[in-house]
Amino acid sequence: MVKRKKLERTLKPHWVWAIALGASIGWGAFIQPINWMKEAGPAGVTIGFFIGAALMMLIAVSYGFLIKSFPVSGGEFAYAFISLGRTHAFISGWFLTFGYICIVALNASAFSLMIKYTFPQVIEVFHLYTVAGWEVYGMEIIVATIMLAIFGYLNVRGTGLTGQMQFIFAVIMVVSIVVLTITVGIQPGGGFSNVTPAFPTGKTAFASIIAIVAIAPWAFVGFDAVPQAAEEFDFPARKAFT
Repeated sequence: MVKRKKLERTLKPHWVWAIALGASIGWGAFIQPINWMKEAGPAGVTIGFFIGAALMMLIAVSYGFLIKSFPVSGGEFAYAFISLGRTHAFISGWFLTFGYICIVALNASAFSLMIKYTFPQVIEVFHLYTVAGWEVYGMEIIVATIMLAIFGYLNVRGTGLTGQMQFIFAVIMVVSIVVLTITVGIQPGGGFSNVTPAFPTGKTAFASIIAIVAIAPWAFVGFDAVPQAAEEFDFPARKAFT
């Protein structure tokens, strides 16, 4: 048996909700819809993501049972270690490490990308090079580095502060979406006529939907942050299932 230090229980239920929501609904939900609409049309995107969400619920239910049975931090690594041993846990841990390294790089550029879309004159400074037709600027690197430093500091301070900040960001995101939906809906030019045709021309409805179902798991994958922090729940782990 390996002795290990137990983590402090600081995460409140609404903080865990915010972590799951914020991790699942990332920047891609606001940047990628244009590309998704071109690929599958409004109806194809809607139906495809509903199917994808239903499929991911199977994984979410499995996580719920595992959290209830093994309320420890580590997520997939811990479950692999408990059920299959050190070798499988070692392999699982490294795959998770590589995956999250990619996600860090992806999310680090998200804030810069958002500013680039809204205030291009701020970001498009100090041109560095062009990659695959994409212009890269020095200001993007500076902004991404600053954001990494800020969120790195928040995480070093502990899950208590991180949970509070995540809850604030999640509430801001939800309120912003509601406000945007209402303001767009009350515009004189608004209406369902703007979301036609339902499926792109030259492609069947089935092909359109399947194209979205294929990428839906990527869009919903973030909720695995919940089992990774199960040991720090300030409430019974069985409640995570609900």
